[in-house]
Amino acid sequence: MRDTETVSTDRIETDLIEIETTIGRLRAVQARLLGEVDRRQIPSADACRSLGEWIASRLDVAPETARALTCITRSSNEVNEALANGSVSFDRAVELARLAVVSPHDDLVETSRAWDIAGLRRRIAHHRRITPTQEHDAFTNRHLVMQPNLDESAWRLWGSLPGYEGAIVDKALTERADRFPPLPDGTRPTISQRHADALVALCNDSTTGAESGRGPTVTIFVDATQATATNGQTGVSVESGPRVGPRALQAILCEGTIEMTATTEDGRILGIGNRTAVIPQRIRRYVLYRDQRCTADGCTSRYRLQPHHLDWRASGADNDPNNLTTLCWYHHHVVIHGLGYRIDPDTPPQRRRFLKPHNNDPP
Repeated sequence: MRDTETVSTDRIETDLIEIETTIGRLRAVQARLLGEVDRRQIPSADACRSLGEWIASRLDVAPETARALTCITRSSNEVNEALANGSVSFDRAVELARLAVVSPHDDLVETSRAWDIAGLRRRIAHHRRITPTQEHDAFTNRHLVMQPNLDESAWRLWGSLPGYEGAIVDKALTERADRFPPLPDGTRPTISQRHADALVALCNDSTTGAESGRGPTVTIFVDATQATATNGQTGVSVESGPRVGPRALQAILCEGTIEMTATTEDGRILGIGNRTAVIPQRIRRYVLYRDQRCTADGCTSRYRLQPHHLDWRASGADNDPNNLTTLCWYHHHVVIHGLGYRIDPDTPPQRRRFLKPHNNDPP
């Protein structure tokens, strides 16, 4: 084994290619042996439902690797020979075997060199037939599941959509996600995180209007004993819904209209507040008029502009306009209440910058 620090970049690349070629040749040997396993019907004798299941079990590989090996085992001689002599990689051979099924033609190996692996997959998808039965199955199997964890502090979403409908949803989420700017430190959330933010934004638009900065009416139940003892980390929940922590409570106290009920640990009611706007409308209108836009430095977004409390109300601060600044939905919901950034108090009122949260910051 050579010391990699003294090896040239070209030598490293050459070695990596040689290793991949060797892997392909060994896979070709495996395919020949697996062909004999298949011919002798060994999987059935070992109580396996398929060759792929037998491969996954006996070779201790992932199901997708077992499917790839099965595909190579049953592929044409042209593909197997190309893999054995090192002219194609294992992954390319797998895609060639699949392409040969949906679009058989001569000189498959040479023709395929015009595309990378992703391009081959697109070719396969282009030639694969979609029958009315498959379309019907895809539509009838459509579903979306939302499942909270045990304490309802987070939700998991999963489901399935037909191809066309899925493309509509993907386009809507991607277009909304692309409007979100980078984080204050210059990084960007992952595409899946931005898609999650986009889904929340679209749902907000459907319930309160795309131009509205106000959140929905929320009823909050507070266990006074627990909430006081834990600084809001326990004892706070919303009507017919999840428990919330201090960051979510801060967001609620910045937006919309609330009705708060305080109880004791044994369920006795201490008080029920009137349903009131957290920030009175006349103050909200004045702050939005004063700031005109999102006050985050460099931000030009006017999407769902919302007043934000510089000092949290639970700390004793009030709705004085000097304690409020206007932020767009992204900087308010994602940057501050989601990721825990704080507004730098030393920055100008119309050029607010943010302080990155630290692990030892209070929640």
